[in-house]
Order: sequence, then C-alpha cells, then structure tokens
Amino acid sequence: MQERTDVSIERRSPLAATYREAGAEFATVRGCRLPERFSDVVAECRAVRQAAGVLDRSDRAHLAATGADAKDFLHRMLSNDVHRLQPGQGCYAALLNAQGQMQADLYVFQMEDHLLLETGFPLKDRLRGTLDNYVIADDVTLEDRSQPLAALSVEGPAAGKLLRAAGAARLPAQELDHARVTLGGGPVLVVRLSETGEEGYRLIFAVEYAQALWDALAARREAVPWQPVGCAALNILRIEAGIPWYGVDMDERTLPPEAGLEARAISYNKGCYVGQEIIERVHSRGHVNRRLTGLVLSGESLPGAGARLVSNGKDVGYLTSAVRSPTLRHPIALGYVRREYLQPGTRLSLEGGTAEVAGLPFYSPPK
Repeated sequence: MQERTDVSIERRSPLAATYREAGAEFATVRGCRLPERFSDVVAECRAVRQAAGVLDRSDRAHLAATGADAKDFLHRMLSNDVHRLQPGQGCYAALLNAQGQMQADLYVFQMEDHLLLETGFPLKDRLRGTLDNYVIADDVTLEDRSQPLAALSVEGPAAGKLLRAAGAARLPAQELDHARVTLGGGPVLVVRLSETGEEGYRLIFAVEYAQALWDALAARREAVPWQPVGCAALNILRIEAGIPWYGVDMDERTLPPEAGLEARAISYNKGCYVGQEIIERVHSRGHVNRRLTGLVLSGESLPGAGARLVSNGKDVGYLTSAVRSPTLRHPIALGYVRREYLQPGTRLSLEGGTAEVAGLPFYSPPK
C-alpha cells in the first residue's frame, strides 16, 4: 500500500495504548500512526464481510465552517450541492482548481448551527488554506477541530446491531445521514458511511471519550461478535468495493470523472463553482481519455503502484493499488486505463503477468 503524502508531523490515535495491549502492529499511513493489523489480515477481512469490524480513523481530519454565509460559500466552492443539505444530512464533494483537478476530497455534514467537513489528515491544511484564500467579504470562519475530535469506523453486516447493543438509540438509514447518540456515556456523531461495501458507520467524538466508547463496544463483544481491524485489511476491503483513496488512486492532477466520482461528488445542476467549466466540458463530451477501473491480475508477484499496463507494446495505463483479495481469492487492482481499452474482459500486459479489465465494484454484499 504505497501512498503519496507531504505530512511531516505524525498523528497518533488516543487509543494507541489500548491497541498495543491488543497486540497491534503499527504503520504510518497518511501521516498517522495507525494499527496495521491486530492478527491475521485475512481473518480481519473475513470479520468485516461476515460480522463486524472496528477500525481506527485517526487519518481523518475535521474542520468546522461557521458564520451566516458558510453554506452559500461552500456551495460556491465545492463540486456537489451543499444548498440542498438539511440538518442530519451530508454529501461527498471535491475541491477543484480552475483546471477541474482535485485539490481535496471531503464529506460535508450539515449540523444544526454549522457545517462539519471531514477530509484526509494530509489534506486538511490545503483544504483550509485554499478555502480561506477565497473568503473575501463572506461571513465564514473555518476552524480546525482535528485535535479535539477522534473517529472510529464500524463496518460489516452486524455493524448496526453492534451499535444498537452498545446503546445507540437510533441510527441513520441513508448514506451520509447522521445523528447524535450516546455511546459509552458520551455524545457521538454517528454517520452512515460505508468504506467496504458493507453496512458502515463513522463515529466522531471528543478524544476524551475514546476509551469509554471502545470499552462500550468491547462489552458487547459476546452478544455481537466483532474484531478490531487494521489499515491493511481496510485497504483490501475498500479495493474490493471499488473505492478510491485520495493520495493513492487520485491526486491533485486528477479530474473527478477520471476517478469515476460523477455520481458521488458532482452536481450538474447546482450552478457555478471553482472548476465547473472543465467538468461541464467533460460532461458534454461524454467521456474522459482515461478512467479508473478494476483489474484482475495474474502472475507470481504482486505489482506495485505505477506498474505500466501495455497493449501491443503501447502503454495504455498504470496501476494505483494492488492487493491479494481473500474474498475473491485472486489478486485485484485499481488503475487508470485509456478509454479505448476499458471494455471489461480486455487483457493487458504488465511486467511479470497480465491484467484483465473488470467492472467496479469487484464485490457487493449479498442482498
């Protein structure tokens, strides 16, 4: 799992000591010291696919946008429709430059009196700095709340059952809807958010409640079996679900349609925003020249990020992420491929093996 990041200060989870006692091995991921694994990675993947897994998300950062003009301002700046959000709702969006390239991706959650923005920890300073540069006469204040807030994710078909057993009186039903609940004796914002293809929830809370929340989940482990899951398993699970990560599968040179984010991150009806002209031009043309796609791999070794995809001696794309999938029982990857070669079943060459173009997601949970 190779990542591009310019973060120099390593962030640590408030639950690091608890994870060490549980036998976690740690790795630096997106500028944060996170559990890489607690046990066997395949067993952790299986726990999420069959029951529930709890994951540390200290690699996520949170900003609060306040002020009378905050909502209008973000609507003008971001690629998705912020105006439509009611309290308890959220959307996924991108901050673009004038060339339509992604400077950050983020979630926007409409709270009662402000908007909460969640992005990757390495992106928070860029996101805040860029937005601040556009604030002229607007009544908008952006506050970094990453230090006082922490986050966990609960993923799997039993995720909701686990949270209800731990005391959550209600859970949001629609993706990116959110609700305030009490867990472990403290207030927790629960967001319906899947990062594995399974039922999923993001828990956002004050760092001082971290241990009490973990203990509340641990106390329900016999009633609702779950397993702590590290970032190595999460990387496999999100690739199986066809979910790209910023800094890995997309960066500041990527257009959102190239990463397949049209349905999730773009509103074509909202009016002007930074980079809109380019996105509309792509939309009217009907295609981009390259696109992120799934690839089924063959070969003895697992290729790294950047491995070239070749057809008849011609470079036609490259890999961004590759893993051995325990769910599918063969290696899979995400990568960019020129549009002429995107037909599922197209076979491409790469060093040491082949890659067959596949639709995304690789895996969807049974209905």
